[in-house]
Amino acid sequence: MASDNVSVPRAGVRRVITGHGSDGVAVVKHDDFMLSKEVRFRGASVGHLWATHSLPVDDNNDDTDGATRKPDGDLGLVMKSGVNLQYTDLAPGATAPMHRTPSLDHNILISGRLVLVMEDNSETIIDQPGDVVVQRGTIHAWRNPGPEWARWITVVIDAKPAVINGEALGAAIKA
Repeated sequence: MASDNVSVPRAGVRRVITGHGSDGVAVVKHDDFMLSKEVRFRGASVGHLWATHSLPVDDNNDDTDGATRKPDGDLGLVMKSGVNLQYTDLAPGATAPMHRTPSLDHNILISGRLVLVMEDNSETIIDQPGDVVVQRGTIHAWRNPGPEWARWITVVIDAKPAVINGEALGAAIKA
C-alpha cells in the first residue's frame, strides 16, 4: 500500500533543450520545468520530456518541442518507430503493476530506492543514484520500499517484440 503522502506531488524536472537559430548558431531553445501527470495506478506519476517520431531522428532541423509529441504506442509509453524520454515518480509503498512493452528501456535512478520485480518473482534492489536497468521487452514491476519518493528517468525506444518459442511477446499489464 502506498504511503499516506501519496497526494503530495514532487517537484518536476528542469529540461534544457538545445537547437540552432536561423543563422546556424547553437542556442538553448527551451529551458523549462516539466510537471508530471498521474497515471493509471495510485502513487505514481510520469513526466513526458521528449519524443521522436522516427529513427534516425530528424529533430535537429525541427523546432517542434518534443514534449508536445504524445507517445502513440503500447500502454502510452512507446512512441511508434521513435523514442520517448520520461521521468517517473513513485510514492513510498507504491507499486507499478507488472507490465511489458515491445521496447528497449533504459532506466536511470535519480533518487530514492526501487525494487525491480521480475516475472519469476525475483527482486533486485536499485538504490544508488545513477544505477541503470535496461529492460529488453520483459514483463516487470517497480516497487518503492520507501521511506522517500523514488524518481527515475526512462528512455523508451520502440523495438520489435521479444520472441520466445516462436511467440511474439506483445504489450501486457498483469494484475
